[in-house]
Amino acid sequence: MRNEADSVNDQSWAMQTKLAAGRFGWRAAGLAAAVFTLLGAAHVLFNPFCWRFDTAELWPGVMILTSLVGALLGLRRVGPLEAGAGALAFLPGAWLAVVALQATLGDAAPRDPGVADQGVTALAVIAACAAGSIRSLTALRRSAVT
Repeated sequence: MRNEADSVNDQSWAMQTKLAAGRFGWRAAGLAAAVFTLLGAAHVLFNPFCWRFDTAELWPGVMILTSLVGALLGLRRVGPLEAGAGALAFLPGAWLAVVALQATLGDAAPRDPGVADQGVTALAVIAACAAGSIRSLTALRRSAVT
């Protein structure tokens, strides 16, 4: 879009096109944030059940689920930046679930979400890479068809 805007003489249209090309997709980021907030809350809710079995597979499972969610977001034309920014909502969603469980269950509730704070950055990178890969593949498929 920027190359097209640089090649025309209409300055107002060129400025609007450049602004549209650099616009951050707040709606898409909000959708991604809502999905990852729910994923963080589900992680906290299912964590006690996984402690009974084998928790070593819980975090890799979350990362795999994050890549699948990122790919689905990419299919919905959510950009990699928006998917990565939305994935940062995983940790606040997990902490909100911990606080809600502590308010309802008291001492029987978990004390932390069971996620390292730096793990969320890994989830953001995974979601961004998955969304970007799917968007690239769909763009290649569309260009091959036409």
